[in-house]
Amino acid sequence: MSNFGRKADEFVYVAAAIGPWAFIITIIVIVGLIKGCLPDKTDPMDNSINKAREILEHVMVRDSTDNGFRVVYATKNPVTDERYKEIRSREHIRDGFERLKEEAPAHFGGSLLETDICDFALYAYRFHIDDDICIHNIFVAGVEKMVFYVQPNPNLENCVTRMNYGTEQGNQYLNEQDINIYIPNGGRRYRYWKCRFLLQVSDTDERFSHFTADEKLH
Repeated sequence: MSNFGRKADEFVYVAAAIGPWAFIITIIVIVGLIKGCLPDKTDPMDNSINKAREILEHVMVRDSTDNGFRVVYATKNPVTDERYKEIRSREHIRDGFERLKEEAPAHFGGSLLETDICDFALYAYRFHIDDDICIHNIFVAGVEKMVFYVQPNPNLENCVTRMNYGTEQGNQYLNEQDINIYIPNGGRRYRYWKCRFLLQVSDTDERFSHFTADEKLH
């Protein structure tokens, strides 16, 4: 019998003599010993406690008038710095981003100015590029399209009616949880960037301002 086997038997005999709780603890110890003897199959590139989800790319999907959407891709899971660099280096991911830029406008008839962000999100979520990445956010992009969301709001006194393209406050966007690809229309939830709680989400595409001059970011 090997030395490891003799030690395991000794643990079992002692645990049986002491009682059931000690026996359970002993089983846990034995399992730990066995796991310690098994080879670690973790890729060295992933073997670190220092992991985080990382933003991969801001992909500008626009039509011939420069209107459309900014799609923010991130790693699907927390990754090490080494794995992040490896993912960024994958040529097929770069090719996928270029395909999305080219194919999305054509899918929506050549113009994205009037394309609903939820309809676009359904298309983009189903546009598979790589299993290790996912869409983190989608923002409306383009001067004409972003201006929709700083139109006068008759129900909001002193609302801002000029888009700040630096902060993008009030611009329409989606989070990664806002679209459900398993239902026909994906669900309908529209968000407005950096607006106060009661005005930051709507069930319809509200093409007007959602913040006041007092709430404006500087």
